[in-house]
Amino acid sequence: MENNVRNILPGPMREVFDSIVEQRVLGASNHIAMVGDMIEAVVRRGEDEQRPADQVIDEILAVADFFIATRGEASQAVSNAILLMTHNIRSYAGMDLKEAAPLILETKNSYARTAAEAVKQCVAYGVRLAETMETIFVYDYSSTVEKFLRGLKENGKQYTVYIAESRIIDGGRPFVKACLESGHKIKFIPEASMMYYLKDCHGAFMGAETFYPDGTGFNTTGSDIVGLICRHYGVPLYFLTPLIKLDIRPVFGGRKKLVYDDLKEKLTANWGEDLDRGSVDFITPELVGVEPEFIRGFVTEKGVIPSGQMYGISMEYSRNLRGV
Repeated sequence: MENNVRNILPGPMREVFDSIVEQRVLGASNHIAMVGDMIEAVVRRGEDEQRPADQVIDEILAVADFFIATRGEASQAVSNAILLMTHNIRSYAGMDLKEAAPLILETKNSYARTAAEAVKQCVAYGVRLAETMETIFVYDYSSTVEKFLRGLKENGKQYTVYIAESRIIDGGRPFVKACLESGHKIKFIPEASMMYYLKDCHGAFMGAETFYPDGTGFNTTGSDIVGLICRHYGVPLYFLTPLIKLDIRPVFGGRKKLVYDDLKEKLTANWGEDLDRGSVDFITPELVGVEPEFIRGFVTEKGVIPSGQMYGISMEYSRNLRGV
């Protein structure tokens, strides 16, 4: 299926496709934007080659369904966003592509504008929240958290930022560039030393791949350890996330299906030939849930919401999302 969907895309977009599938680019917000780029590329090629609207729509939905089934399993935000970007697309099937193309692209672009404004507001609330802090900890890559780190310059002081390596997907490394360019002092640490250093931090921040209405936040494996350490030392842990990352399924009895990764290549890169890799299990979950009692609050476009108060906000957002 993967190769079939990849081959649907125009040539330049295949590299973008690979960057998501192979985790060369991280962050749900980045992946959503990249899927939007793929949708637009399929439409533009259809216009250039005068393809039927039905064919273009089928190609878009094949790409959309692939990422909902794969990337969307890890992050409900990806599924939510793709559904919004392709909303009502089947109704354009009987049109000439000259008529359908602007409608398809306007739906996609409308989501992009709304999402960008939501992230901007999240970042603004996070920057204000960090005004009194001097030393902060960030865990695992999130494009929203990167924007937050860059936005801290508005507070007019130099922060010390502790970045953990996030070994599962090397999620700490992308923060280094943002922190260097923003003038922060950086302490890059292995995950194993988080307990030693977190006690010196005034706050911890991470993004959310997904969150539940009960205030559970999902992020890369290791996030649950951060939550435990933060509670032990009394360090407030905040999830920076737009509400689009809501997963409403638990309200109706559903649950998130955890995604598991095979880390054989990553973890055995320096092993010698004398060790039999085939006899060792390297499977580990990609994401884990952090229970609400470990999270001080969620920094959203609606403000900084205590984890125990997320249910009402979530249900209202879900109703608006579904147009109810």
